[in-house]
Parts: sequence; C-alpha cells; structure tokens
Amino acid sequence: MAIRLSIPGKSFLAGEYLALSGGPALLFMSEPRFEIIAQAGTGQLIGIHPESPAGKLWTANKDFFQNFDLIFKDGYKGQGGFGASTAQFLAVYALNAWQESVYHEPQKLLDYKHLLETYWQHAWNGEGTRPSGADLIGQLKGALTIFERASGKIAIQGWPFENLDFVLAHTGNKVPTHEHLKSLGEFPTEGLFKAFQQIEKGLNEHSEANLLNGVHHYAEVLRGLGFTCEPTLKLLSDVHSIPGVKAAKGCGALGADVLFIIFEKSQTASVVEAIEKKGLKIVTKRSQVGAGLEVQTI
Repeated sequence: MAIRLSIPGKSFLAGEYLALSGGPALLFMSEPRFEIIAQAGTGQLIGIHPESPAGKLWTANKDFFQNFDLIFKDGYKGQGGFGASTAQFLAVYALNAWQESVYHEPQKLLDYKHLLETYWQHAWNGEGTRPSGADLIGQLKGALTIFERASGKIAIQGWPFENLDFVLAHTGNKVPTHEHLKSLGEFPTEGLFKAFQQIEKGLNEHSEANLLNGVHHYAEVLRGLGFTCEPTLKLLSDVHSIPGVKAAKGCGALGADVLFIIFEKSQTASVVEAIEKKGLKIVTKRSQVGAGLEVQTI
C-alpha cells in the first residue's frame, strides 16, 4: 500500500506582506497540483531537498520516515511562485500527523496553529522576517481562501463576478522568498490593509468596482513601498495596455514570479492571446480552482 497526498498550487492574489504580521491574505488554490507518493522503502527523498523545510521535518522524524520513500511530483514543472516548498511541507506534516495517530483524516482535522508553529521551526532560522505560512493554510483549505492569523479567520470564497475572469501568468523571473525576507525590515501596512478591505468588500458584496479598485490600489501601495521589482513593473504596464484588462498586480515576493490579471470575460480570447504575445505564460485560470489537501491510499 502507498499513500498519495495531493496539494494545489497557490498564489497570493492580495495580502502578501500584510500576512507577515498576521494580517489578512487572499489566496487562490489552483490546478495543476503537486503530489507526494509515500511508499514502503528505505527513507529516500526523491525531489525534496533535505535542507528544505519538508526535508528538515523529515529528518526530525527519521525514525518513522526511514521506512518510507517519498516521491515528489511537481505539476508546475519547476516554475516558481506556486508553492512547491509549502506543498512538500504540508504533505510531510500530514504524513507525520497520521503516523502519530493524532488525526485520522488529516485533510479535515489539521490544527492550523500547530501546523504553522511546526513550519516556522523548520523554515525560519531567526534571521530577518518570519514567513507568514498563509500559503500553507490556503493549500490545506483550497479554493479562494482568506486567512488572517491575528484574528484566526479562515473563510472560503467563491468568485461572484459574472462579467470578470482572471488568469495567473508566469513571468519567467524569480525572487527567492526566503532570501527576500532576510533583508526585509519594518514597513507601514495601513495602505495595504485599506486596499485589502476594499477587495474583500468587493467579494462579499459582489461589487466589481470595489474589487477592481482594491486590486489597483493594492498594486499601487506595493509599488510605493518598493515591493514590486522593475521587470514586473514593466510587464504590468504592458498588460494594462491590453484592451479588456481591468486590473493586474504581481503576486508574492516583489511580485516577481506571477501576475494576477483580471479582464472582461467577454474578451477572454483576445486578452489571452495578447498576454501571451507579451511573453507571459498563462499557467492557470480561474476555472482551474483547486481543492485543498487530499489524501488517499493507492
């Protein structure tokens, strides 16, 4: 018998940087998915670096994991920005929780506070800013997740806008999040928080205007704080020139890896063609929303 753990990709649609201090984040969980296969073996890690957070958790529980081989399969084929590292950690954590008989259904019963504490133990050495771990919660829960650690809020959202659609496009660039966080100092969050509130209001009230203004405002505040890298600023300028595009922003550390692009659904075909002509690769669409952590025997 083997166990397959399947985890969605993740993208911060909004809330990156806010989440670092416990503030709210909006995350989109997407197909394709990551997988880890755990099968009887001799303790081999295949596709997981031993110094990654997942690798360190594996080492800390080696007495158990020495009886398994763990095989990682990357549905994004090495394209950064979609949560491969946190997907690996979540899978290893779920396996370890299972073997301790703490949870019989880890995809439903994982304690997010314990999950985050365990993650920080293995993902942060005390230098710079601690990672938020919000992406872990999103990958656990799936769909469109709003998570606010300070209040304990976890909400699963739908996409209520009949006239709007979005894609996530890979830029081909990469900023390692852990390296960025090492040099990240304190920064004001008021502007980001106000913009996020407008985005959330748009989702809750089905208001296109609030959503689009909130995304635009969030992107502008990020730029003002110096949290959008120059290549992404150029790409965003190009994307905004496409007819039908209503809002766009970079996702994650310095907005480097992935762009979140909202457009009029009636112009989907022409917008997608224009995005690809800009040299961007569309990796996932709104329709490819993914469920959270899934565990099955095979």
